[in-house]
Amino acid sequence: MTSRLSPMFRMPICFGPAPGPRNLPHDREDQRYLKDTTTLSLSARSDPSLLAAMLPASFTLSGEPRIGVTFMMFRNIGWLAGRGYNIVVIGIPARWDGKETREGHFVPVVWESMADPIITGREELGWSKIYADVADLEPDGGGWRTHAEWEGFRFLEAEATDFSPGEPDPPKPMMFSKYMPRTGEWGTADVSYTTITAPDGPPPRPVSSEIGTGRFAFHPARWEDMPTQYPIVNTLAALPLDDFGPARLVRTSGGGDGSGQRILR
Repeated sequence: MTSRLSPMFRMPICFGPAPGPRNLPHDREDQRYLKDTTTLSLSARSDPSLLAAMLPASFTLSGEPRIGVTFMMFRNIGWLAGRGYNIVVIGIPARWDGKETREGHFVPVVWESMADPIITGREELGWSKIYADVADLEPDGGGWRTHAEWEGFRFLEAEATDFSPGEPDPPKPMMFSKYMPRTGEWGTADVSYTTITAPDGPPPRPVSSEIGTGRFAFHPARWEDMPTQYPIVNTLAALPLDDFGPARLVRTSGGGDGSGQRILR
C-alpha cells in the first residue's frame, strides 16, 4: 500500500483524495517530475480573420497570423508509474487584455490518447482536452511522420524531414478557456474563465534539439465520422495553410507538472 495523499479531490469524491499528476502518494513524491518528452512543433501561416474567430473575448491576434500544431510523446511518467501517452496541442499567437495583459498562445483544443491526463487537465487546469488516438512519431526516410484519428477516422497528418542541430524556440505561456456547464440549466456555465501556464517545478533538462522542414493537414469530418468532434476538426480543416515554418524536434527529460497554472484576470 502507498502512503496518504494530499486533500485534492475530483469526481468520484466518495473515495477520498484523488491521485494524479499534482497529487502523488507521499511515498512516491520523488517521482513527481519524472518524464521523458519528445516534441515535434510545426506551424503555418493562415487567414487572420479565421484565426481571430476562434479567440474568446478579451483576446486578439498577436504578431504573424499562424496556426501551430505540436505533437508530444510523453514516456516514463512518474505519476503514471512509468506509463506514457501522446498529445496534439493547437496554438494561436494571441494577446490577452483584461485586468492584466499577457502574450503567448491561445490553445483552443488539445487531443490526448489517455483518459487520466484528459480528466485531470480539464478539471484542475482548465485545458480544453479531448480524446484522440495520437500516433507515435514514426521514422520515415530520415524524417518523421505522425497522425491523429478518432475511431479509425484520420483527421490530422503531419510529416517533417531534413533535420540538423538547432536551438529550440523559447517557451511562451499557453492560455486556455475553462468552461464547465451547469447541470439542469442547459446552455449556461457553472465555471467560465481563462487560465494560463506558468513555470513550476524543475525546468526540463535538454537532451537534443533539431530544426528541419515539415507540414501538416487537417481532413474534414462528417457527423458520421466524428459525431462529437466534427465542428472542431472542420473549423481547423477550413483554415488555408501556406508558408509552413521550421519543424522543430526537441527531446527533454523531467520538467514541471502544471501546478503553476492559474486563473488569468
